[in-house]
Amino acid sequence: MAVLKKFATHLKVSDFLKEADLSSSVRDLKTEGFQVVFPSTPLNEILAEAFQGKTVYVADEEEKLLGVVDVSKVLKALWQALLVVESQLETLLGTVHDAVTIINDQDEVVGWSRRSVEMYGITPEEILGQKINKFFSSLVVTQVIKNGDVRDSYHQPCENTHVLINASPVKIGGQVIGSLGAERDITETVYLHNELSKASSKVRLLQAEINKITPQDDGFAKIRGKSKLMQEVLDLARRVAKTNASILITGESGTGKELFAEAIHLESRRKEGPFVIVNCDAIPASLFESELFGQRGSLEKEGKLLLAHGGTIFLDEVDGLQPDMQVKLLRALQAKKVYPVGGQEPIAIDVRVIAASSRDLKKLIQQGTFREDLYYQLNVVSLNIPPLRHRKEDIPDLVYALTREFSNAYGAIKEIEPELMTILLNYPWPGNITELRNVVERLVILAEGEALAVKNLPEPLVKWKDNAGNLNSSNLNELTDRTEREVILQALEKVNGNKSQAAKLLGIPRSTLYYKLKALKIL
Repeated sequence: MAVLKKFATHLKVSDFLKEADLSSSVRDLKTEGFQVVFPSTPLNEILAEAFQGKTVYVADEEEKLLGVVDVSKVLKALWQALLVVESQLETLLGTVHDAVTIINDQDEVVGWSRRSVEMYGITPEEILGQKINKFFSSLVVTQVIKNGDVRDSYHQPCENTHVLINASPVKIGGQVIGSLGAERDITETVYLHNELSKASSKVRLLQAEINKITPQDDGFAKIRGKSKLMQEVLDLARRVAKTNASILITGESGTGKELFAEAIHLESRRKEGPFVIVNCDAIPASLFESELFGQRGSLEKEGKLLLAHGGTIFLDEVDGLQPDMQVKLLRALQAKKVYPVGGQEPIAIDVRVIAASSRDLKKLIQQGTFREDLYYQLNVVSLNIPPLRHRKEDIPDLVYALTREFSNAYGAIKEIEPELMTILLNYPWPGNITELRNVVERLVILAEGEALAVKNLPEPLVKWKDNAGNLNSSNLNELTDRTEREVILQALEKVNGNKSQAAKLLGIPRSTLYYKLKALKIL
C-alpha cells in the first residue's frame, strides 16, 4: 500500500504549516523543550510529538520561524489516505482469483476475498472479526506468523477441498501484526489425477495378467537393433536385469528408455510384481509427495512406491524432481520406508528403482539443481541408449518392423520406394525412435497402394530433403551407393574387418557382402 508509505516518508512538514505566534526565537523554543524542524523534514519524524498534543515549530536554515505543524491537516490527510487504502484493499479482495485470507496477531479474520466466499461458502459478515479456528481446523495462515513464508504448498484446509497456498506474515518494521494467505483451488485437478492414477494402475494390472497368460520368452524382444552399439547396451541390460541393482538409463528423448526399463523388469526376478511408471516431470510439484508416498485422511491414496512393492518403479525424467522431493525420495530409498502425507506410521517398501533422464545429471549436479547423493543412489549401473543417428544400420530393420505393425491396423504394405529408404537412412532423426515410429505410421496411413511413398513424408523430412539436395533419379543411385558404403564400412569397423561377422551383422549373405565390396570398390 504505497499511499501510507508515501504519507509516512515522502510528505514534508512544509505541506502542513499554519501561522502562529512566532515572537519567540528558535533558541528560546528549543530551551523550553519545543521541537523545531526544517520544512523539508519528513512528516513521519514529527508524528509522535504532534499526536501527543505538542506544538512542532518549523524554521528555515537561517532560523527564521515559518509556522507550526497543523495537526488537523495531518489528521485529515491521514484519514484520506486510509480511505484510499481501504478502497484499494476492497477492490483487490473482490478481484483476485485466489481465495485471500488476512488475520491479525490474535488470529482474527480482518480480510476475506470474494473468491474465499465462493470456495468456502462463508460470507464476510460471518467470518470478519471472528477467530479463524472457529471455521477451519487445519491452518497454514496462522502457522506463518511463527514459522515464516510458505510458497506453493499443498494444503487441505477442510474435507474435500485441496489448495495450493502462498502465505506470509504481515509486519510493521520487524513486528509481526498478522498474516496473509492466498489459496488456489486445485480440488478438481487432484481428483482427476487420482482417477487417472486408478485407471493407469488397472491397465498395468491387466497387462500383468495378460503377460502371465501369454508369457514372453524374452523381455527384450520388442527392442530392435543389430548394431554394435545397441548390442553392447542390450548385453549389459540383460546382465543387470537378473540383479536387484538400481539402474540409471540415459539417452536423448525418444530413444526408448521406458522400453528398456520394462524389458529389464520382465527379465528380472520381480517380473511377477508390478511395474509402476512415474513421470517426474509431468506431475505438479505440489502433488508429487502424495503421488509418490501416498496420503492418509479424508482422501486415502496409495503412493506409487507402495504400489510398486515387490516389483519395479520407473522414475522417468527424474531430473524434473524438485530439490525438496529429491531429499525425501533419497531418504525413502535409503530407509526402504515411506511416510504417507497425513500419516503417522512409516510403511516398509521393497522396490527396485530404475530411473531415466534425457539430461546430463552430472551437469545438473554442478549447477546445484540435482543432489549428488541421490545420483549415486540411483546410478549403481548406468545404461546409455545411443541415438538413432549413431546406429543407422538399424533403420531398415526398424522401418520394416514398424511397417508390419501398422499394416495390421491400416492395410497391407508390401514394398517401400527405394528413394524413400535412402531418405530415411540419411535423415538425422532428432526425435529418434519416437519420430521414426510416427513417420512410418503416417506413411502407412497415407499410402494409396501397397507401397510407402516419398510424397507422403511429413514436413520436417521434406524440408530436410530439399536442403540436402533434390533426391531425383539422376542422383538416387549415387546417394544409395554412398549410404550402403557407409553402412558396410561401419559394420566392418565394428567387427575388426571380419567379413563373415560383418555379413551377419548386416543381415545379408556373405556372398552378397562380397559382391557389394567389389561393386562399391571397398576391397
